[in-house]
Amino acid sequence: MQHLGVTMRTFLAIIFIVSTTIKAGNCVVCIECNNGTSPDCASNLVTCGSCMTIMTEINSSDGNSTSYSVLKTCNLNPTICNITYSVRSDQFQARYTVNCCEADFCNEKALEVTPQNNTENGLKCPTCYTANVDNCVANTTVQCAGDENKCLVFSGEAPREGICKNIAFQGCVTELLCDHFGHLNPDNQQCQNSSINCSNGLNTTSIPSP
Repeated sequence: MQHLGVTMRTFLAIIFIVSTTIKAGNCVVCIECNNGTSPDCASNLVTCGSCMTIMTEINSSDGNSTSYSVLKTCNLNPTICNITYSVRSDQFQARYTVNCCEADFCNEKALEVTPQNNTENGLKCPTCYTANVDNCVANTTVQCAGDENKCLVFSGEAPREGICKNIAFQGCVTELLCDHFGHLNPDNQQCQNSSINCSNGLNTTSIPSP
């Protein structure tokens, strides 16, 4: 599960690491830190337009292990504030929660995330997950649950230890990711050659990276 946590945090990086946006005339003091193994962290103080916390919870499909990561920083992008979405394969389910706030030290406390919903919703998606390749072949399916109402095909580069590495994924996803992916790609990173396909089983919408 330790290896799984590292690879999923790589997948998270290409989705969530975006450039800092500070609104002029509205300055607050925020906590800035990150922790790849814990649901909380504390470190530097920075002046921002508003604060943001991103929490990731990853559960193995057998339910025997859970890992967390957290990023606290300035509000990176107002279009993704206060949303939660899930990604699921036959190996894991990851739940991402983003919270924004506009007061001094408002992101200091640990973020309380909504419980993962594992109630099957009737949608099945092809599934696979592989690092260091351009694509993966789905030889099985996964039963989607909760608000995971789309099938996702992702391929592209993610920054890891200063190097762009390929990630391939197929599985279930909350539609919010499909809607916001164009805003979530990094514009301060070199690894931008990526795209996703979101499908409802009948139609597919292709969303290339900017």
